Amino acid sequence: MNPEELKKLARQVIDKEKWWDMLSHFIDVLRMNIYVIDAQGGMILPPERTRYGGRLLTDRHLKFDLADDSINLDKQFEKYGAYLESYNRYGLNSFAIPIRIDNERVIAYLVIGPVILNKRLSASEYEEMAEEYGADKGELLNELGGVRVLSNIMVNSILDLLSEIVRDNVELSLRKSELNKIKSEMGVLSEEFSETAQEIYSAVYLDGLLATLLDVALKMTNAECGSIMVKDPKADGMTIKASRGLDLQKIHGVTVKMGEGVAGIAAQENTPFIIHGTEGDNRIKPFLKRPDIKEALVMPLHDKDHVFGVLNLHTKREGGKIEGNINNLQYLSKLLSSAI
Repeated sequence: MNPEELKKLARQVIDKEKWWDMLSHFIDVLRMNIYVIDAQGGMILPPERTRYGGRLLTDRHLKFDLADDSINLDKQFEKYGAYLESYNRYGLNSFAIPIRIDNERVIAYLVIGPVILNKRLSASEYEEMAEEYGADKGELLNELGGVRVLSNIMVNSILDLLSEIVRDNVELSLRKSELNKIKSEMGVLSEEFSETAQEIYSAVYLDGLLATLLDVALKMTNAECGSIMVKDPKADGMTIKASRGLDLQKIHGVTVKMGEGVAGIAAQENTPFIIHGTEGDNRIKPFLKRPDIKEALVMPLHDKDHVFGVLNLHTKREGGKIEGNINNLQYLSKLLSSAI
């Protein structure tokens, strides 16, 4: 497939209105700029100009080397695991997630950034850079103030989760196109069939996102066990949709009612709980009977204004990183809920 055909395909798969609505939610949750370019670096969906380093990306006077309608991927980005990374002259980073079809052909990239990794430089250091590159010091410092500082592990977690969201959105888009094609060819395709097929695709999509969120959470916290429970109206409670490190025979078919047990209380009261062995909040203390668990987290997951499930993590090892990553996990759960 030649470059022009790839461009055309990218614009067919990436519905600008729907994708911009999705990206707007992500930008609000992550407080980072996100935009889309085609496989040749041409702009499909531009960055948000007014927030999170947007002027750095769009105003040539600030001398940011990505500020262009067409990005030279080969020169400005390098391989970063499954992603691409750009390191800017002001010490800022941007990351590009490949958008593929058939799990092979790259038709576009979702670009995240600019961000500051680990530590912001001093104002005097940025002023020296501005002077060196001929940018206005005041304008540069003002714009850099809106750029978020992230740890390496948080960047990797965001990229992994966004990558899954992007992949599933492309799949959903292609499946919808297939249904429309079948409908046009057959002449008759019941609305009930179309809705059922879409529900099946959406359910698979959600399960994949939940599994990715769990994997990211375990990696971030160094916890070895975890699960995600989701409300199930048919079961009148919550059932496990994703799990790692648990005995599948013991958890199969288990339902936790709202207000019952630690997870049920967390969901009903919309409150996260940190647990150390048998020590924890008085509301859940009667249920804490595992002194071998050194650290655990039970955290509600939100869909807009409602709790739709619970994330459970625990470790039997000393020196866990669960409690120190609650804020990061809440950011990631908001990212997931904005994609549902």
